[in-house]
Amino acid sequence: MHSVKHMQTFCTVVEYGGFSGAQTVLGMSQPAISTHIRDFEIRLGFQLCHRGRSGFRLTEKGEITYRKCREMLNAISDFDADLGELRNKLTGELRIGVIDSTVTDPQSPLARAINRFYARENEVGLSLKTLSPDYLERELLSGNIHIAISIFAQKHQAIDYQHLYMEDHKFYLGKAHPLFEMKDDEINLETLEDYSIASRSYLQTTDLFHFRKSPNPAFVSNMEALAHLIVSGRFMGFLPVHYAKTWVDKGEMRSLDHLGLNWQSEIQLATRKAPSMQQIVKLFVEDLEVQLHKKI
Repeated sequence: MHSVKHMQTFCTVVEYGGFSGAQTVLGMSQPAISTHIRDFEIRLGFQLCHRGRSGFRLTEKGEITYRKCREMLNAISDFDADLGELRNKLTGELRIGVIDSTVTDPQSPLARAINRFYARENEVGLSLKTLSPDYLERELLSGNIHIAISIFAQKHQAIDYQHLYMEDHKFYLGKAHPLFEMKDDEINLETLEDYSIASRSYLQTTDLFHFRKSPNPAFVSNMEALAHLIVSGRFMGFLPVHYAKTWVDKGEMRSLDHLGLNWQSEIQLATRKAPSMQQIVKLFVEDLEVQLHKKI
């Protein structure tokens, strides 16, 4: 039987991109971590990863082992939570996934729900991941997370989706863009077709709906990358109003409201249909609902 400690060390190294990244989390030195990984490899009978000047990289067997170890560690955590319920005690690990850059949205109840949840007496660990919608659904179905909060364009039959709130989007230009200083009445949809548009890959159908063409479009995986492209002045694109506000207030971005391009996305709460939610997950969902319409 392979020790839980070895599995935890291995998974942490993988999830933090190598030995140095895992040091602080594990509270261990690099040599100690290396010894744990080497001992684990000896017990398994095969190499898990390559390490050296070329950086940290999993072997093919290492990738399979990581998935199996993560599944087992999640199962142990969920088992602890189930036993905690029998003792009327909140324990285990609450695993949450969220789409990036929602922290600037005053409508998001996440931070307030976390505050409310931890006001209770409990021994619950917290794992919070920021991922794109497709990865969130994948992690949810695999059991790596209990709750996902995101835009979900496609709906999976094994997942329950619940409306949380609507997020406003506008179409933005950066200060360095050739159209930035032009007046609204000098800019129409045909004008925009001569310039490049950037979009989050999971929203490209919505973002490009009004445009017949866009020279050299760019696709990114997250909002920060999209903001970089818009600020560069070489690309235009949609951003949530709350996220763009910092640049708009500083005069570094402007929105083209007159073209009727503004739209709303639905932010939803997603949970697996089966197995049924554990008590700690139910409580956190309740906390989200309670905090949803409260002001910060």
